[in-house]
Amino acid sequence: MALQKDTTEQRKISYHQSMKEFKLKLPQTIRDCQPDMLIKWLILSESIKDINKNDIVKMLDFQCQIISIFSKLSINKIKKGSIDDITAPSNHLMQMIGSYEYREPSEIIEINGKRFRFEKNFAHVSTGQIIDLKLAGDITENPYPALAIMYVEEGMEYCQEDERGRVLNPNEKREQLFRESFPGDEFLNFFNFFLSDYEKRRLAILGIQTARTMMERMKLEQELKIQSGLVGRRSYIDYQKRWDKMWERLHNSHM
Repeated sequence: MALQKDTTEQRKISYHQSMKEFKLKLPQTIRDCQPDMLIKWLILSESIKDINKNDIVKMLDFQCQIISIFSKLSINKIKKGSIDDITAPSNHLMQMIGSYEYREPSEIIEINGKRFRFEKNFAHVSTGQIIDLKLAGDITENPYPALAIMYVEEGMEYCQEDERGRVLNPNEKREQLFRESFPGDEFLNFFNFFLSDYEKRRLAILGIQTARTMMERMKLEQELKIQSGLVGRRSYIDYQKRWDKMWERLHNSHM
């Protein structure tokens, strides 16, 4: 039985970067990410294949969207920062996402001192859970209802009732807790394990591949030391050759 301990201190978001207009607060690790952030990233990563390899402006816009997702600030506010302001946190986020490695979901997770059990064997999942899961809707639109259905308080049944028929552990309470504190790495484990639809499973895998490839892209961009949107001719030619090779690998990963 695997147990992932979790404390407020461990989950503290500690990445900060000052911009002229505001401070960014970003997750330090994949575990610190909220599930809705990761869902938005997986959907956004699909769009990278449609960006022209020569369009640096669109790539910068893509980076702004990444930062917006994980900071929960508006993209217009993010765009007020300089190019250097955008590059550093984007690189941090790509490294963070790219470091994730899939594992089977833990049977037991602990959140804010409470333990929750995930039943991996669907033969042991209650009929009520199966029905509610069907009614919960698309997990890529809202992941929290599905999490609240599949992760139940340790030692309790799903929607357990007292002698008067009152539910002791309603889904709404778990959903609210999970919205605030469900560990991001366990969510990605659950997402990969749970989905049977090929396209959605491919989306999850693609999101990680894209992050790893984008890390290379960010490193090249940092080397250029782009300022005010102007790049010297010699540096740009060298950058373009290397970018073309990297872009070909990125394109092939989407095939």
